[in-house]
Amino acid sequence: MKIKIVRWLSVILVTMTLLTVLIYEMTVWGPRRLNVETVTLSDSRIPSSFEGVKVVFFSDAHYNKFMNRERFLNVVNRINQLDPDIVIFGGDLFDHPSVEYPTTDIQDELTGLLSMIQAPLGKYAVFGNHDLESPRTIQMISNIFQASGFELLINQNIPIYNKSSSFIRLVGLDSQLLGNPDVNSAYQGVLEGEFVITVSHTPDIIDELPALTSWVLAGHSHGGQIRLPIFNEIYTVPYARNYISGEHIVNGIRLNISNGIGTTRWDIRLMADPQIHSFTLSSGR
Repeated sequence: MKIKIVRWLSVILVTMTLLTVLIYEMTVWGPRRLNVETVTLSDSRIPSSFEGVKVVFFSDAHYNKFMNRERFLNVVNRINQLDPDIVIFGGDLFDHPSVEYPTTDIQDELTGLLSMIQAPLGKYAVFGNHDLESPRTIQMISNIFQASGFELLINQNIPIYNKSSSFIRLVGLDSQLLGNPDVNSAYQGVLEGEFVITVSHTPDIIDELPALTSWVLAGHSHGGQIRLPIFNEIYTVPYARNYISGEHIVNGIRLNISNGIGTTRWDIRLMADPQIHSFTLSSGR
């Protein structure tokens, strides 16, 4: 009898310990554990002048809800430690800014943090759906990008040069959710054979993109934010249902999806850690 009681107590103790660890993982460690995905990207279309150039991509800050100055400063420091040449942000600067409009102090705080990011070949951004919640949020977030040195790309493309006349092309698309992505306008003037990086907040846009693009960077999904063994994501969002996380090759186009750095709805992550990407370009020659 005593042996049975001891066994049951042991089972209860182990179960409670595991539940406690799981709760801490979801609510404390997971949302704050920042992973850096480091990748060398080889493509014969990359000019030799871009050999070794580093592109850092991050997305989905959702500032002013759970993401605060301390957590975002850690992201900024990690980005600068990577010594990037180009930095790209994939949208959703604030979390539901039309519902909880950021104060002037919060706007200035985030502008200062974004200004600290260093990238000699430029800092670029696209809108996410939260950025597009109202005309007021669009203007406010556009002002923050401009004041912090980020160039906002909306259905347009620009060349990026590096110490020569050769260039790579950067295309920025509007968000599929709440936005109006115009693929024809975005790729106007893009020529076959150029190395083209396309940035879209929503990853599912890749099914609509022309073969002119070489590589797509996206966010929006948070990598599922909460993933369970066997069941995977327990919740998906519109325009991130075909492609939710990781790396894919779609119609010959490479797609990398960021888990993002922030959280929304709940400050919880499980098996979908906050993430930034660091890509080193190589011509493959």
